[in-house]
Amino acid sequence: MAGLVAAASAAPSAVAALVGGHLVDRIGRRTICVISDVGSALSVAGLAVGDLTVGLNVTWFIVLGILGALFDVPGMTARETMLAQVSETSGVNLDKVAAARGTVFGLTFLAGPAVAGGLLAVLPDIHVVWLTAACSALAAVAILVIPLRPPAASDSASDDSPLAGWRLVRNNRMLLTLMLISVAIMMLVAPLLSVLLPAHFRELARPEFLGFSLSAYALGTMVGSALYGALFGKRRLTAWVVSNVLFTAGFVSIATLAGFWPVAIGMLVIGVGSGFQQPIVMVILTRAVPDAMRGRVFGLNAALGMIAAPLGLGLMAAAVAGTNLGVTAWILAACWTAVSVWAILAPSLRAYLRAMAEEETHADHRPVG
Repeated sequence: MAGLVAAASAAPSAVAALVGGHLVDRIGRRTICVISDVGSALSVAGLAVGDLTVGLNVTWFIVLGILGALFDVPGMTARETMLAQVSETSGVNLDKVAAARGTVFGLTFLAGPAVAGGLLAVLPDIHVVWLTAACSALAAVAILVIPLRPPAASDSASDDSPLAGWRLVRNNRMLLTLMLISVAIMMLVAPLLSVLLPAHFRELARPEFLGFSLSAYALGTMVGSALYGALFGKRRLTAWVVSNVLFTAGFVSIATLAGFWPVAIGMLVIGVGSGFQQPIVMVILTRAVPDAMRGRVFGLNAALGMIAAPLGLGLMAAAVAGTNLGVTAWILAACWTAVSVWAILAPSLRAYLRAMAEEETHADHRPVG
């Protein structure tokens, strides 16, 4: 039933990403964030209301899951486009803001399930649902009161077309390359997390190892984001190469399927690579896309990722049906190696990262006054 709810929410999520990105640019990112969090709170609270009134069944979960996806995805897009304003208002470098976001993501990914498990052990299930809804409501309040400097006016504001973001990406080789790499990564990550690891630990008769492996990934993300913020702020090309090398090494370690430790270490290494790479992608998109179009471009990036995940799962299913789990693991590792080599050697990305570094170096040496 959990899989059915996730599948039913996938298509609406992709549509919500595209439409939500347009709304972010038209209505405003703070407004969309607040609407999104309030809507998420109501959709989660709907489970508790349904339980108290007519009783829950799978239809409730599907309907409210779709409703939650329609609210959640635009909110995620709006918060990503808000990072530049947070950086400008706070005076903190955008790389450090993006790295801090990655660290917090890893922390919540690590602590969230543990907190939920602890609460479920001491409270009735439905009380935990109410607490989850309250968290979304609290997020809405936080976004509502956060001080943000208004974004600078942009000439791109005149292009109000929903397809403006796609046209910008299509005509910019660097952005197009970055998004295609992101799509390829999602096509590989989805089967890794949803098929390969669960099947491997089921064969070991140790399903709890899946949770430990995901925790290793979360820990790696925290470490990678912290290291990026502290050491690689303006050496993005170096961090980009290191992240892709770590991805390849992690996938090769996982592909051995040699019990628990090689897989857990591989997930940890991939997490560190992700902690390096996520802030870089965020900074590139923020710097390369005009403020007035960021919602549409970020929404397009999210939508492509949501479409890529089920495609990857379908290809994984075909590979497992035609071979076995061990061979499929090495196929995934080989595909990831190819994507990493492409990401490292892509001329447009390397040129853009070098240009960013040179621009910042010149700015640092520019005389004041």
